[in-house]
Amino acid sequence: MTRAEPRQDRSRATLERILAAADAEIGEVGLARTSTRRIAHRAGLSVGATYRFFADKEAIAVALSQRYLDAALAAYRPVVDRATGPDDLPSVVAELVRQAALLQLEHPGYYRLTEERLPGLAGSPAHAAREGIVDLLATAMTRIGTVGPTMPEALVRVRLELCVETVRHALAHADDEAATREHLVEELTRMLTAYLVTWAGDASVGQGAV
Repeated sequence: MTRAEPRQDRSRATLERILAAADAEIGEVGLARTSTRRIAHRAGLSVGATYRFFADKEAIAVALSQRYLDAALAAYRPVVDRATGPDDLPSVVAELVRQAALLQLEHPGYYRLTEERLPGLAGSPAHAAREGIVDLLATAMTRIGTVGPTMPEALVRVRLELCVETVRHALAHADDEAATREHLVEELTRMLTAYLVTWAGDASVGQGAV
């Protein structure tokens, strides 16, 4: 995280310049091959100005993950909030995957980072971001009735983590060509919809047994 919370517009703008530069830099060369100096240079700032906010590139990676989480929640929450029941799953999944593909283009450094430091590892900068997204989806799945009353919370999270990681990994390795990306989004949507519709059927069986 940042060493000091920016309170003025100028400081917030400087922080955003650093994180935007880090996203581009890490997206190109990876976290292991970059440095705070290179990120500062890309942002058009002195190294000292960058150290005002971050102790090192690891702290920048953590902030970059939080920046991604904020963007992801802002994109995903309106989608899941529109869902009212299991019948909405196909359209919700399609829109979530589409939004994920857009986020990958906007946050290339975060996606490159997740391949170097897998989100499933507790020490990964991306771990908290993955957990925040799973939290949002788990709440939504429960609200719209796709999680049966007897389904353990741990199982819900494992299934959602599998969905999130499938999309993340596929997009992290996606081709930049538009038609290829569109095909990937379609295939991810088809696969996850089939999986989650089956899951919703499991929930209905569980509810009928109570």
